[in-house]
Amino acid sequence: MPVPLNAMPVGDYQQYMSKFTGAEGVIAEEHLESFYSYADNLDINEEDVWMGVFVQSLDGEARKWFRELTPISIADIEALDDVFLKNWGDNRDLYYYHIEFGNLQRENGELLSNFNIRFNHMYSRIPAKVKPTPTSVMITYVNAFDSQLCLLLRERRCASLADMQDATFEVESNIITTERFGGDADRRRQEGELPSSLDLMIGKLARMIESLASEVSRLEAEQYSEEVRAPCSFTLPNPNPYKGAQEQL
Repeated sequence: MPVPLNAMPVGDYQQYMSKFTGAEGVIAEEHLESFYSYADNLDINEEDVWMGVFVQSLDGEARKWFRELTPISIADIEALDDVFLKNWGDNRDLYYYHIEFGNLQRENGELLSNFNIRFNHMYSRIPAKVKPTPTSVMITYVNAFDSQLCLLLRERRCASLADMQDATFEVESNIITTERFGGDADRRRQEGELPSSLDLMIGKLARMIESLASEVSRLEAEQYSEEVRAPCSFTLPNPNPYKGAQEQL
C-alpha cells in the first residue's frame, strides 16, 4: 500500500464497521459491498485513507493474509479490490449460481418469511453478467413450493417478485384455513359423530373460501390478459377509393 499522506478518521468509527475474517458467514463480495457503503457514510475521499480503513476491517486469517503481502505492492483501491477478491472471493463457475438458484426449494416446516429471506439472499449473490430475468426469477420462486401452492400462485399473475412474495402469504393462509375446516369435519366423520349444524356451516364456509379464492385468481388472470392485450384501432384502407363514388353516380 502507498505511504499514508492524509490523517485517518478519529473517534469510534470502527465500532460500527463490519469485520471480515475469511471464515464461514459473510463472503468477500458482500463485505466489499458493505464496506463501500460504510466508507461513503464516513465521507472518505482520500484514497490512502480509504485503503487504510479497509485494512482495519480485516481480522483473523484475512488480516494475517494481508500482512504477508509484499510491502508497497498495492498501488490503489482497484488493485486492493482485485487482490482481495482473487484470494477471498467466490471463484466458483458463474453457471454454478444458476444451478444452485434453480434447485432452490422451500424446506419442510420452513417459515415462509425465512424462505423469502433465503431466496432473496441467494438471488442477490448471482453475478450481474449471469443474473436471470425477473420473469425467470418468479418462475423459480413458484417452483420452490409444493404443487398446490405453486398452482395457486401461478394463477395470481403477479407483476413482480415482491408482489408474488406478498401474495404467497395470502394464498398459504387460505390453504391452511381450508385444510383446517376440512380436517375437523373429516375427523368427526371418522369418529362416527353426526354432523352438527356447526359442522355443516364450517364445511359450507370452507367451500366458499375455496371458491372465492379461485374466483379471485380467475378475475386477476382476466384483468392481466386485458392489460397486456393492446386495443386495435387500426382501420384497413379502402383498396378502391373510387368505387364508392362510382356507385353513387
